[in-house]
Amino acid sequence: MKSRYKLVVTFFIVCVFFIVNSFTVFAATGFSKKVIHPENQVGEGEALNLLMKPGQKQQVEVEIENYGDKETTVLVSLSGARTNGSGVIEYSKSDFKKDKTMEYDLSDVVKVPEEVKVPAKGKAMLVLDISMPDVEFDGIITGGIQLMEKGQEENKEKSAAAINNKMAFLFGVTLFNNQKEVQPDFTLRKAYAGQENYRNAMLVDIANTQPMIANLRTLNVDITNKGKKDVLYTRKKTDISMAPNTLMTFPISLNGELMQAGEYTAHVVLKGYGKEWKWDQDFTVTDEQADKFNQSDVYVVQERGINIKLVITIVVSVLVVIIVIYMIYRYITKKKVSKKTSKKRKK
Repeated sequence: MKSRYKLVVTFFIVCVFFIVNSFTVFAATGFSKKVIHPENQVGEGEALNLLMKPGQKQQVEVEIENYGDKETTVLVSLSGARTNGSGVIEYSKSDFKKDKTMEYDLSDVVKVPEEVKVPAKGKAMLVLDISMPDVEFDGIITGGIQLMEKGQEENKEKSAAAINNKMAFLFGVTLFNNQKEVQPDFTLRKAYAGQENYRNAMLVDIANTQPMIANLRTLNVDITNKGKKDVLYTRKKTDISMAPNTLMTFPISLNGELMQAGEYTAHVVLKGYGKEWKWDQDFTVTDEQADKFNQSDVYVVQERGINIKLVITIVVSVLVVIIVIYMIYRYITKKKVSKKTSKKRKK
């Protein structure tokens, strides 16, 4: 019993040692940030939510503290909020699109330096320069600011097993002139064929046309042949959030099937705020598009297995080579025979 007790105690001490040591290393090499809220901050939380006047200019500071023994450089990246294909708002840098109804992106009104140098065991200030539009607007301008220790990009390429104590932080920034309620509205911008993660899909671009964060209950999309009722492909999504004045490119998977050229109709129903938005939009998939997407869809290629066209091409090429070799062989053989025959006649 005593030996078991000693073993348990020893194991516990070792675990505590590694945990404490991990925190020590983390604390000795990382950095932290503290958003300093000005008087016009609205609400609780770390994110900046600032009520500002039209044309107002303001500087807001973020304190960055370096725990390491060497000077560090913190990279600063500012991005307007966007909506991804799953109906989730992205506050970090992305390729998701804004809608043409967006009047002001966060980068239009907030300027930040590309980087901030922080001395060893010291602090430095990141300064946000905010310049509000001269004309008052309803709704919000929103996005995020990411802080990442320089060198983080290179570390991402290293082995996942490597210990990496570098840090990255993201905090939101929201600016507004008033707190008037904005009425939600949406529109279907486009329906078309494409791919999502290298898989064939039908896509619909839905726009949140208002300067508000929209929280929707359901989105349902059915794809049919034009003029037909039978549903070919369908997708339903619940609990959707959309950033102000942004596009959500919503994919409807073909479930590994070959894309077929033809005319289609997208039937879209969006529900939320006690309302319902409905759209029907026709679109065409050309032969060229279908071939292009089928060639690049890795799942379609795998499921098709053997590429018949490629096999036929190889077989024909091999046969041609064999025939050519055979003809050359016959020609050389005949030449040799004719030489022997002519020599015998001379004798």
